[in-house]
Amino acid sequence: MKKTLSVFVALFMLLMLPVVSFSAAPRPYISGQLGVAFLADSDLSIPSEDVTATLEFDPGLATSFAGGVNFGMFRVEGEIGYQQNDVDKFSACYGGDCGSAKASGDVSVLSMLGNFYVDFVNSSPVTPFITAGLGIARVEINDLSTVGEYIGGSDDTVFAYQFGVGLAFAINKNMAIDLKYRYFATADPDFDGVEGEFASHNVYCGFRYTF
Repeated sequence: MKKTLSVFVALFMLLMLPVVSFSAAPRPYISGQLGVAFLADSDLSIPSEDVTATLEFDPGLATSFAGGVNFGMFRVEGEIGYQQNDVDKFSACYGGDCGSAKASGDVSVLSMLGNFYVDFVNSSPVTPFITAGLGIARVEINDLSTVGEYIGGSDDTVFAYQFGVGLAFAINKNMAIDLKYRYFATADPDFDGVEGEFASHNVYCGFRYTF
């Protein structure tokens, strides 16, 4: 919890940089991106019982759409994102006995973030950038099954944050292709008394149109 709070404070301070530092007349833009989501293993636990488990996942799909304002060296935007990863394996330990098996089902997340970008503008058509964001996400486990047993599903809405780096390739003064790496994570969701984790390494290719 302390780690999550520290991240929240740091990102909030970044998002609150004064508007007076913006270096150009504002230009609105819209963007969309599509990519691959590498969801980290999720440790599950039931605090009241001596039970721990881990879910492992296949690479999945991630996409998002955003609208924002470009101030030259800085951008701010609102973004709606979605990703889904299929469950690959379920491992569990109870009272010192452990085992693992193939599993099915998926984990999906619908997120809404406010993002802040710093663009390192230069004389070339390639612009490096860094980004950070804060928001909320609904994390959902769907149709989890293993060894022929249907476990079920659950969801929780939690605080979410992200940070990343990327390169923007200008096509012309209005259009750009964005290549981006993003680390996206949430506070630990609670699935009907089962505590979980959500953290993902995502790689995107996107298109941005500035008006």
